[in-house]
Amino acid sequence: MHIIGEVITNLNKNRVLTITSIFTVFIMLMLVGVFGIFLLNISYNSEYMDNMLEIRIFIDPNADEYRENRVREALLSDNRIDYLAFQSKEQAFEDAKEIYDKEVIEGLGPDFLPASYTVRLREEVDADKFVAFAEGIPDVYQVDYHAGSFEFAVSLANWVNLVSGILAMLLGVLSLFLISNTIRLTMASRSAEVIIMKFIGATESRIKLPFLIEGITIGFLGAAISSVVVGLVYNRIHDWFYSLGVDEVFLSGLSLVPVRETVLLVIIVFFGLGIMLGMFGSMMAIRKNLKV
Repeated sequence: MHIIGEVITNLNKNRVLTITSIFTVFIMLMLVGVFGIFLLNISYNSEYMDNMLEIRIFIDPNADEYRENRVREALLSDNRIDYLAFQSKEQAFEDAKEIYDKEVIEGLGPDFLPASYTVRLREEVDADKFVAFAEGIPDVYQVDYHAGSFEFAVSLANWVNLVSGILAMLLGVLSLFLISNTIRLTMASRSAEVIIMKFIGATESRIKLPFLIEGITIGFLGAAISSVVVGLVYNRIHDWFYSLGVDEVFLSGLSLVPVRETVLLVIIVFFGLGIMLGMFGSMMAIRKNLKV
């Protein structure tokens, strides 16, 4: 209990620097959180992202079975195709009933919907040429390909990750410096006390321990604050996202990592990083400034 009292007293003496150190750890962890949660949700939606690279080829709704088979033969003859799946009018009708009002859809029947093929290519670089080829097949009236959206999402993710990573590293270094400086000032203010403790036979570990705990406490507090903020913000974003309705066209197929799973991961990572920063910052100060 005496050591805890020392730590609280020391943190209070250098209040401004202590608060600055905690705030820097907080900002650094917030950036890590944004970076990590972004990656986590991209990974969580990897199947959706892959589906964006699929090419949907819709056949004229008025085409009979013979004309549908001609489209199939034209596609099978193209060696750029790695995967080919057919969806009949009836299958499209069943899928539509899950998205739109069943009474309206059942009144229309399956004949108004087109049969389609879903295609994945062996090499993504062939996509534009293949789309042009597919559009030229008789009885194909529409080809959907979302490569631009996928490439934009990947590019955005890469830039966000790069910028967040660089800022997080810079703030991590700044956090170490501030924590180390806080501990150094504490040591300077307690130099006389340290000398007395050495004269009365205090061990090296006993003298160093309060300074080490002080740094860990700074990292712990920064992690605690950032965990609460990230948890609350992500919970609000999660509720907002699903309040829009996952059946909206632009949200169809997308999902977010559950709040509990995300917050648990955030707590583990944040407290691990915060405590490590505090511990290493203290050790840097102790090694350079405390001679026992």
